[in-house]
Amino acid sequence: MSKKEKKRYVAIDFEKLDTLPSSICSVGLAVIENNKITKTFYSLICPPSKNENYYCVQTHGLHYEDVKDAPTFPEIWKKIDKIINGSPLVTHNYGVERGCINACNEYYDTDYNYEYICTLSLSRKYLKDLPSKGLDLVCEALDVNLKHHHNAKDDAIASAKVFLKIKEKFNLKTT
Repeated sequence: MSKKEKKRYVAIDFEKLDTLPSSICSVGLAVIENNKITKTFYSLICPPSKNENYYCVQTHGLHYEDVKDAPTFPEIWKKIDKIINGSPLVTHNYGVERGCINACNEYYDTDYNYEYICTLSLSRKYLKDLPSKGLDLVCEALDVNLKHHHNAKDDAIASAKVFLKIKEKFNLKTT
């Protein structure tokens, strides 16, 4: 990242149908420009397999029947990559989101690569007294309204707000 502070970021969150990282069934984005959320995006995604993991489905409520007619990763990602437009991705657990993108890159033979800012890591660094750093608890500690936890769009918006709150509260000029 350059020495100059970036002014545009894109928060992202995925939900998966199965435990495999390539089994993305929904994606949410929240575009941050000049410290404000200016645009959001949500889409269902048809994963490469019909396999459902009971715990994944229980967490977000989506079944294969809900996403079977949705665009595939390569179809929707062209639009998403244009929204990202080279901006760093803000995630609450960058290992998961990066893992999903990398697994889809491998499965679909695509080559999307991004810079990441992890609000989970920032929470661990700056919210040390918080016993757990799950998105819901971090939101509660920072007074961020998390509408529907495990809805990809709502989690992306919450991650964006957490990033902005930590950035402001701890006077972070660069991340």
